[in-house]
Amino acid sequence: MAIIMFLVLLGGLTLGLMGMDETNLHVLIQSGTETEKVNAKKVLSLLDRGKHWVLVTLLLSNVIVNETLPIILDGVLGGGWKAVVISTALIVIFGEVIPQSVCVRYGLAIGAKTAGMVLALMYLMYPIAYPTALLLDYFLGESHGTIYKKAGLKTLVSLHQSVNPADVDALTEDEVTIIGAVLDLRQKPVSQIMTPIADVFTLSTDDILNEETVEKILTAGYSRIPVHAPGDNANFVGMLLTKRLITYDPEDARPVKDFQISTLPETGPDTSCLDILNFFQEGKSHMALISNDPGGQTGALGVITLEDVIEELIGEEIIDETDVYVDVHNKIRVVRRQVTNSRKNSQLTRLLTAHKRQTHQKVPVRENSVGSIKRETSQHKKVVEPFLKPVYGTITDENMMAASPEPHESPLKSKMNGESEPLLKK
Repeated sequence: MAIIMFLVLLGGLTLGLMGMDETNLHVLIQSGTETEKVNAKKVLSLLDRGKHWVLVTLLLSNVIVNETLPIILDGVLGGGWKAVVISTALIVIFGEVIPQSVCVRYGLAIGAKTAGMVLALMYLMYPIAYPTALLLDYFLGESHGTIYKKAGLKTLVSLHQSVNPADVDALTEDEVTIIGAVLDLRQKPVSQIMTPIADVFTLSTDDILNEETVEKILTAGYSRIPVHAPGDNANFVGMLLTKRLITYDPEDARPVKDFQISTLPETGPDTSCLDILNFFQEGKSHMALISNDPGGQTGALGVITLEDVIEELIGEEIIDETDVYVDVHNKIRVVRRQVTNSRKNSQLTRLLTAHKRQTHQKVPVRENSVGSIKRETSQHKKVVEPFLKPVYGTITDENMMAASPEPHESPLKSKMNGESEPLLKK
């Protein structure tokens, strides 16, 4: 009876321990239950001594038991065909079928419970098992677990997608999409997700910001607008932040070059999306110009924004209240309900209208000009403050006209003189 139990144990351990993957054991140690963590550590400690050593030990022990059983039965049954039939049946049932069926499901627990016994057998058969294991390591290489390449990892993740929304431990379709997009981000160049320069809303440094131009800017809905040199829409000198127009009166009709022009970083079309994302995370800019000649005055191909990269990360388009296209490349337009004239003006438009109206109100001017200016500013604040408060918080006389953060040094003069360098290297 003891030899049959030993036969069952060895047959199951051969399949159970050899079928375990070191990578999966590391996963269980990090994220499994407390019982799984303990069992995985014991099994991994055993396999780390040499998986081929464990294999040779178990196979050698199994062969010894299989050869011993017929000899014992031959002495008990008196030899003949009875001993052959019974020994064969016992080996098949207790040495193959039962142990393999049980250890496929409970291999980790059984392997952890018997790790001490297997270690004792390894040292008992050391003179034969260890040299044989060294030969296997030399010719076949040591086993280090399964390491997936990106394509295999994406397939593995997709196989774990659940169709049951109630299963909180399984991956949803959105999670699978995001994981796959992240794995592709390093190999994907920015040229694949940029907005072509022909579809980019731009301004010239000589454009006059009158009511018509400001209305176009507000209608376009962009927070950053690339600015190019006069008469050369391929030579970009920076970008205009739309928020700087919050307190601007369109009736002043000032040219774009009178405003602070922020730096527009440039990079080549082969820059990876992961590299551009790392650059955006530095906080210097959330827009970059894609050019065949970064830092030069020609070769502009398009622009890329942080939103473009995030859309690539989540595998879906992000549609906000200002987007015209769902997909710029395929010209798929956003479908919205028709907006009535009463709702047409945006919050920023109302702000500019209020500013313009308040600017032209007559305020008595006394000899003390400082007092009159303070009073006019205070009245203007009452009109403007309700619109600015959600964005900038409480408005004071000192900071009302300086709500925008301090911009970077303008690259306008140096870029037009051909002295600029690409801010984002390939």
